Amino acid sequence: MDWTVKGGLYGWFPWVQGSATARDETFNLYATPIDLIENFDAPPIMVNFEARKGKFSFWGDALYADFAFNDEFVSEREPIPALKLSGSGSSQTDFNLGVYQLGAFYEVADFAGANGNKTTVELGAGARYIHENLKIKAKIDASAQVRLGKLADQIEKRIRRIQNQEQRLESLAALNELRQGVLEERIIRAEDKGHERRVKRLENRLKRVDDRGEAIAALEAVEALRLELLRAALRVNGNEFNDQFAFVDGGSLDWVDPTIAVRFQHHFGSGHSITATGDFGGFNIDDSLSSQMQLTYNIDGTLWGFQTTTTVGYRALWINYEEQTSNGESGINIWLHGPLAEVLLRW
Repeated sequence: MDWTVKGGLYGWFPWVQGSATARDETFNLYATPIDLIENFDAPPIMVNFEARKGKFSFWGDALYADFAFNDEFVSEREPIPALKLSGSGSSQTDFNLGVYQLGAFYEVADFAGANGNKTTVELGAGARYIHENLKIKAKIDASAQVRLGKLADQIEKRIRRIQNQEQRLESLAALNELRQGVLEERIIRAEDKGHERRVKRLENRLKRVDDRGEAIAALEAVEALRLELLRAALRVNGNEFNDQFAFVDGGSLDWVDPTIAVRFQHHFGSGHSITATGDFGGFNIDDSLSSQMQLTYNIDGTLWGFQTTTTVGYRALWINYEEQTSNGESGINIWLHGPLAEVLLRW
């Protein structure tokens, strides 16, 4: 029995929903198929093939897309006063995603019916290589920066009004935990020397409060320091963007998920069929999981003298990945789901 091969380009028009984490900051992601079409930074690549001989088949699929979004694609999971990620012209997001898959199926069951109907069941395995990169340019709210400078003074005023000794001890413990576990580690990595001096002054002011043995309004202090740390982590570049923009660069994330899969095909006869495919990958609950489902209706025919298979259907892909980097946690947790269409050549 000879090999048969089919392959071609396809179009997938998904919704994107989920979140991405870069430098310990988590952002919500959402885009419609129209948003994706309007914001392609380069033509997407969507191609697949399958080679079959008897009960065995070998297949591959490649998807790569590069986007440059403005404004509404990204929103803050926990809104931060110093950043504005919504509003015309206030933010820009570069997002690229590549999903490259290889695998094999083996037919384990074949149920023949009347009038040429037939149902087959196939089990398979393979691997899914995923590449993702997220870069955000966000507008800095100047009035929020001014408020940060005033917040430390407000903390000292509140201290004098706190009388409960237990609250004082709890507040002091909370601040010390923050400074030991977060502040010292992150400030050392800050590249902006002017920023280091500003945060050092804030830290020294809080230390003087500690030395007097008085209470600290821990929640306000934590928020102020968190915002200062954010500015360090985002690497504010005032020279290029006139002190109005900050940057979140999660860096490139690359990983491979092993996958297991099952595929059901029902042939109605006369070249018409339905295919349902599902897979699960990663198997690492802490760091990496992924899953994919696809349902299509297929019609065999000819086009310009070539044998073809025209396919329409729906595809859903879930990706979940986390990684600890030198700049903090990075990761992605998104669903891509939407209609697809394809014309495959067969030979």
